[in-house]
Amino acid sequence: MKIFLKNIIYLIILQLVYSFTNNPFTTDNNLFTTDNNLFITDSNPFNTDNNPFNTDNNPFNTDNNPFNNTDNNSFNIIQKNENNNSNLIVKNINIIGKTKYDNIFISNLSGIYVGDIIDIYGIKIGRIVKKLWKSNLFHNISVYKKHLSKNEINLFFELEDLIELHGVEIKGIEKNKFTSIKNIKYGDKISENLIQTIKNDIKTYYKKRGYNEICIESEIKSNNNKNILYIYVNKGKKIQIEKILFYGNKIISDKDLFKIMTEFKRNYYIPIIEKPIHLFIQENIENNLKNIKNKYKSLGYRDIEVFLDSVSINNSGNYEIKVKLVEGKKYYIGNISIVGNKKLKTDFLKKILFYKEGDIYNKNEIKKNILDASFSSSMIYAYLDIGHLFVNIIFLEKKVEDNKIHLEIKIEENNPIYINKVEISGNKITKDYIIKRELDTYTGDLFSPKKIKYSYTRLENLNLFEKIFFKIRSKKNNTIDIVWNVVEKNSNIFQFHGGLGSKDIKKIIGSFKLNFNNFSVGNFFKWNLWNPIPQGEGQKLIIFHQLGKDFKSYGFSFTEPYVNIINPISITLKSDYSINIMKNEEIFPLQNKYKILYDKNKKQYLEKVLTSIDLESFLTFIDPYSKIRVSMDYEKFLYKKEIFSNFYHNFKFKELSFLFLLQRIDTKPDVIFPFQGSKIEFSSKFTFPYFIFNKKKNMEWIEFFKFQIVSSWYKKIINNIVLKIGGEFGYLGQYDDSKELFSFQKFYMGGVQNNLFGLKLGNKNHIPLRGYYFNKNNIGVIYDKLILEMRYLIKNFSHLKMWTTLFMEGGNISNSYKEFNPFIINKSCGFGFRFFWTPIGFVGIDFGYPINIDISSLNTLKSKWKIHFLIGKDL
Repeated sequence: MKIFLKNIIYLIILQLVYSFTNNPFTTDNNLFTTDNNLFITDSNPFNTDNNPFNTDNNPFNTDNNPFNNTDNNSFNIIQKNENNNSNLIVKNINIIGKTKYDNIFISNLSGIYVGDIIDIYGIKIGRIVKKLWKSNLFHNISVYKKHLSKNEINLFFELEDLIELHGVEIKGIEKNKFTSIKNIKYGDKISENLIQTIKNDIKTYYKKRGYNEICIESEIKSNNNKNILYIYVNKGKKIQIEKILFYGNKIISDKDLFKIMTEFKRNYYIPIIEKPIHLFIQENIENNLKNIKNKYKSLGYRDIEVFLDSVSINNSGNYEIKVKLVEGKKYYIGNISIVGNKKLKTDFLKKILFYKEGDIYNKNEIKKNILDASFSSSMIYAYLDIGHLFVNIIFLEKKVEDNKIHLEIKIEENNPIYINKVEISGNKITKDYIIKRELDTYTGDLFSPKKIKYSYTRLENLNLFEKIFFKIRSKKNNTIDIVWNVVEKNSNIFQFHGGLGSKDIKKIIGSFKLNFNNFSVGNFFKWNLWNPIPQGEGQKLIIFHQLGKDFKSYGFSFTEPYVNIINPISITLKSDYSINIMKNEEIFPLQNKYKILYDKNKKQYLEKVLTSIDLESFLTFIDPYSKIRVSMDYEKFLYKKEIFSNFYHNFKFKELSFLFLLQRIDTKPDVIFPFQGSKIEFSSKFTFPYFIFNKKKNMEWIEFFKFQIVSSWYKKIINNIVLKIGGEFGYLGQYDDSKELFSFQKFYMGGVQNNLFGLKLGNKNHIPLRGYYFNKNNIGVIYDKLILEMRYLIKNFSHLKMWTTLFMEGGNISNSYKEFNPFIINKSCGFGFRFFWTPIGFVGIDFGYPINIDISSLNTLKSKWKIHFLIGKDL
């Protein structure tokens, strides 16, 4: 029976073979026969080595196929022979299809050449095809073989080139927002994958802004032999969430759950006036569900499940969503065991943990107190601070018993890590020792994140680098190398400043400043190191000139930022000369003493020569952001009144004053446009009380004392919107009430005449107040000011920032301490525009509307919008 079946099967096989050998479509002359087709990839880039029809497992596709034809179209059964050569030699490479590329180009691109040997399994061909796909030149790729002999073949590459693109047109939106579109160049090849990437970028961008039903279509049109990709975008409307239904919640009410879902609110709306709009944004919804989950976990509901159950469209086209909650049960902390600690005591670590047995099980906060290295009150930070850089702490829920969770904290302290070497990298201008002297990380010290943070802040304060970052390299013997990398910025700046803050348009203020922030006195006489000036030691040299209709001044300042006496301090030497045309109110003290009468037809000038020395140091025992400045100023005044043509009568005055200033600036990410942080400054300036030693009234030496406090707080509201709240107060006093104060000693309020170079404009202490112009009525010995400002950042580049402002502010100034009322202020509101560009500093324009009587005109009928231009300094 077995022999009979075997003969039947053998006859069937012979019949099949006969039919194949007489089939005209299976000869070697047919390029596309199964035998000759090594594998066909078409447009599928993944149809290579893993294709089951592409290896010798395919009975219809290899030389081992017993039904394969031979060169003479006769039937031969190939016996399996262990010594048969399994490789094929490429005799010719042919290119067919819709392509402009020849066989030489394809060989160079793919890496296969005439004479190369390939395997019969298609592995090498598969790699070649992958290379061709990666070239992004082809729409379709197919590869065939034709046997010339047993081990020799011709290869045929059937290729279809991708279309060259000569332009992209977007209908319905702006195309400049998308990098994938901007990166396309004239003549680039366009593939379906690239088109889909563009569509995905557009969809993602607009779905994040509430356009959840955006529709995008595309087509390629040829016009005058140019291929243009057209993308049609229909954004639709912003989809709002009109109703949110919660079910399954018992512990937290629907109202409170809704409050947690803060991300639904649109980016900006005006409270009270507008109703908040809740947009359907998938990413925000996921974040909000996490917020709900975290809230439950903070209450001990460890097993809480929150998910979006359904979304339905109502009649208005907006969405209604259902959120399902499975609260589970409430858990409490059971036993807490800490094992493995040797350096730090268990009681100390439990104090850091804060939670104890019986407390609500708040897993997120517990993990933060244990494992958050950025949290300075965590266990891991405590170990890092004593040098255990490679400490390993594992937090385990050891046992769950009823509604109690027993915790175990395993600590593998490992050895403390010491600093082997500190390296500086990236600095081409700034010398190494300038950077190293700011660091608190020294060779041989224990590793400390506190010292790393302090060193980082000190380097930032140099204001010489665009980027600062560090790397840690692990070494042998429990040591590490710390590599500080810096990217230097251009610190040499030429600035032109100006402003207009008066009704008189002729009173334009113009100034220029040469600011060299990385100057080097040591390289001054080393001409070969000038590039284009001597640089690299972090010294600051400023040369400036101011010019206005009624005044001019010029001067310089030089700062040595690091003199290590007891603590590192900076020393600044400053000198300037100025001359002002005097007004009647400004010579009032001279009229009483010297019986000088003001004559507008006679020239009257006040010359001033200033020499000062400043000492400044950071108060590191408080924090890295606080500093103190002490200065001594000697000023010499010369009043000149014209008697005859070019003949003047002179009166001399002197002032020796001392300044004591405390300042703390902690703003992030920078001081130009802070998103958060604060600025606080307290200053006191006073002269020596000469009247104590000289009972005679001496007008030659000026006597006074002055106090000022200025503060600002910044808080990010949402996205690029920042709230600023600020306040000021100033007081000018006298030792001897019988002496008159000069006007240039007093406070001036109104307009926006800026403090351009760290010097008071026209030797006056000016307090900006938008909505009101400056006038002689705005001079006083005591003042206060409040400001509320909303800022919106439009553009944020490394060297350019642009933003708008909405403000309300008010101030009051008085020449009498008794009559001054800090609660009666001249209020204003308005809006403005700013941009900061590194070469020139701040540039802006403000439109202020005076709410109260105009203190510059004392005429309510003239209370109109005031325009204020700013160049050089923000308010």
